[in-house]
Amino acid sequence: MDDMFNNLPHFLIGIGLVLLIIEVLMGFTTILLLTLGISMILASGLMYVGILDEALLDAFIAVAIIDAVLTLAVWRPLKLLQRDRAPKEVKSDWIGTQFDLESDVAPGKPGTARFSGVVWTVKSTSTLDKGETVEVVKVEVGVLHVQPI
Repeated sequence: MDDMFNNLPHFLIGIGLVLLIIEVLMGFTTILLLTLGISMILASGLMYVGILDEALLDAFIAVAIIDAVLTLAVWRPLKLLQRDRAPKEVKSDWIGTQFDLESDVAPGKPGTARFSGVVWTVKSTSTLDKGETVEVVKVEVGVLHVQPI
């Protein structure tokens, strides 16, 4: 174990690179691994150029300070990248499809339709009678929004 700390800058840069690789593989989901990995690499660089002593305590202090500064600097921009966005409208081949209704449909009273062995819920903003020909104008998961032709 003593040999592991004989070259502390190499050890820090190795651990820093491993943390950055883990962060990339996880898809930049945590800010901590990113800032900690960069902090270890920067502390290692400071040791290589002689600004920082190659002592374990100095390394811990340097990594902690650099990590705190980096976290404060990148927290808000990275959180903005992770925020939820409005769902995109589904583009589907079903839009424009015409069919005859199998049941009555009214606002607040959906009907059903069977296509390719799947039972779809059919919704409309207007009252439609069974057997009426309609066109699909919007598709959601398991739901066809239709309008009369």
